[in-house]
Amino acid sequence: MEAPKSDVQALGEYCASYSAARGQAPQWNHKWENGECSSMVEIGLLGVPHKFNGGARASEGAAAEDTARRVLWYLQCPGYENAFSLDPRAPAVSAKAIPAPPVNWASDAAEDCALQMAERKTALMKVQNRLQQSFARQLRPGQSVWEWTYETDEEDSAWPPLCRATVNIPVAGRRFTGGWARGQRDAQIEACNLVTSFLSESSGGNGPLSRFPSGASSSEVLSQLEGLGGGAAGSPSEIGRVSSSSDVEASVF
Repeated sequence: MEAPKSDVQALGEYCASYSAARGQAPQWNHKWENGECSSMVEIGLLGVPHKFNGGARASEGAAAEDTARRVLWYLQCPGYENAFSLDPRAPAVSAKAIPAPPVNWASDAAEDCALQMAERKTALMKVQNRLQQSFARQLRPGQSVWEWTYETDEEDSAWPPLCRATVNIPVAGRRFTGGWARGQRDAQIEACNLVTSFLSESSGGNGPLSRFPSGASSSEVLSQLEGLGGGAAGSPSEIGRVSSSSDVEASVF
């Protein structure tokens, strides 16, 4: 007697014959979190990648079966038409407009990482440009507007290591030390939180900027920097203090 076909096998065979899938085999990815596995499958439909995720299960096989069964129902594969029913309370059912998808829903982990790195680098460059504009008259030709120093937690064995950044702004006579963060780039973002507040206060703008967590997207930093006003810098009280001894020429990592 032939063993019953698994839902994963059924999905592979259906995609091979389904005209919209154009014969492309499903591509699987599995993620473990808190002792449970969730499976995501990517299927090309009419040449457009579609990603589907199932529920968390105790094993990789069970997670893949759950996802496959959901996709077969979504594609209305014969025999799976009634495998699930729509939740009448779900936003996709009750809302008049289709809800927006999650941010970067079509990107993989590598693309997300590259995007975050680009956003943070742009945010740092934005702060640097604002400083140069504010202190243009005080800067000597070729003088860097800021200098960075770093310290790491010697007891931390994780990677990237815990790091704390200090930025020195010689023309303003100010130094700011940010909080501890994972890696130099996030440590720089922590210190830049203090610099943006300093710029907002000294420009007489709309008050101090809100604080941005280092792990979040730097698009928030960019949007608030756009609102900073011009004018010469005043003399606000020092927000941070130096905690490392060596000075490093300014650079954006």
